[in-house]
Amino acid sequence: MAIKIHSVGGFEEIGRNMTCVEYEDEAVILDMGLYLDKYISVQDNSKTLTANQLIQEDAIPNPDYIRHIEKKVIGIVLSHAHLDHIGAVPWIAKRYNCPIIATPYTIEIVKSILKDHKKKLSNEFIPLNSNSSYPLSSNITIELVNVTHSLPQAAMIHVKTPEGNIVYTGDYKFDYNPIIGKRTNKKRLKQIGKENVLALMPDSTRADEERKTYSETVARQMLKDVLLDMETQGHGIILTTFSSHIARLKSMLELGQELGREVVFVGRSLKKYIDAAEKLKIVKFSNRAEIIPSARFAKKRLQEINKIREKYVLIMTGNQGEPDAILTRVVKDELSFNIFPEDFVVFSCITIPTPIIQANRRVVERILHNKKARIFKDVHVSGHASREDHRDLIKILKPKHVIPCHGDMNKRASLAKLANEMGYKMNKGVHLLQNGQNIVLS
Repeated sequence: MAIKIHSVGGFEEIGRNMTCVEYEDEAVILDMGLYLDKYISVQDNSKTLTANQLIQEDAIPNPDYIRHIEKKVIGIVLSHAHLDHIGAVPWIAKRYNCPIIATPYTIEIVKSILKDHKKKLSNEFIPLNSNSSYPLSSNITIELVNVTHSLPQAAMIHVKTPEGNIVYTGDYKFDYNPIIGKRTNKKRLKQIGKENVLALMPDSTRADEERKTYSETVARQMLKDVLLDMETQGHGIILTTFSSHIARLKSMLELGQELGREVVFVGRSLKKYIDAAEKLKIVKFSNRAEIIPSARFAKKRLQEINKIREKYVLIMTGNQGEPDAILTRVVKDELSFNIFPEDFVVFSCITIPTPIIQANRRVVERILHNKKARIFKDVHVSGHASREDHRDLIKILKPKHVIPCHGDMNKRASLAKLANEMGYKMNKGVHLLQNGQNIVLS
């Protein structure tokens, strides 16, 4: 008997993540995400998006790679609520007659995305708390192991079979002092390392960075240095970050209040992620800040705030320069809020390294420079493990095979090189797959 790993998406790019683990007459899909660069491009040119259109444009994984085992699929398991891991669910999950398993927060976000796209699924949703297990069948059990990432309730997926176990990391980091939630569950990972880990499938996004990824408390201190240690008096302050980054938003809210200003969140995706976090009692922002759900509601309110701008901190969508986001529309003078010389605009994020997104950001930054705003970029620490974090994880889990995923060839090759240094031989213990390929492990 053997386990077969199918690399459906995320093995040639940062995004579009989807992997399938096949064992005998059953299979489990791990993640089902978007390739954001391609998705944005298609979305800009079409109001109605079909699955076939998105597949042809490489915006979502191509499920035809596993069409021959489609009826074997007994579960879809989602690691966390970022779009590059769950964004394709509305279009292709319906191909599989099986439940969708994820943490409660991830399920809330999936449901919100379905509502946004006016789509329905017949798949049953099974919420599974972090550090819990769910038996999909007599041969396959799923365990979600709590990890720290840049949004709540992220998990490593532990697929347990009689032949051996697969650990798929999703996105993770080792953060000793997380702002929200618990630390990555190293204790459980060390136990799993004694339970016959046949293969580890790690996120390669930051594998080429020769360091440890720092704690979210470092990003909070960076924000504090900008907001509390600089001359902000009399100037407008605009902050932007990933809408899903609830811990970062918490720091922004608290630092804005420490400045003595009222805090206002503006944007649809901000409201979506905050609503999900509040519903599950992860945070409570709505009693401490104003939340404006969209540009339609923002126009009049921003006009009012504009008159007494020094009393507010505005947290807006648009950290990647998305054309329809609030910050982009403000910068382009499409909304009634002015950016004056020496106003603070803080990008508490990195720019996602894809051509369209980078071009969008450059447009926004150029206009801000022309308006003589004070721009603060990369006020951020990553939610992804770096090279030395991966070294520790491999030591802890002691897998027989390492299969890097979630990255282009350069990223995955960096992780493969690390594994090679640790004694794993290429094509025997460490494997570089491409989308549409598979490997048999026994």
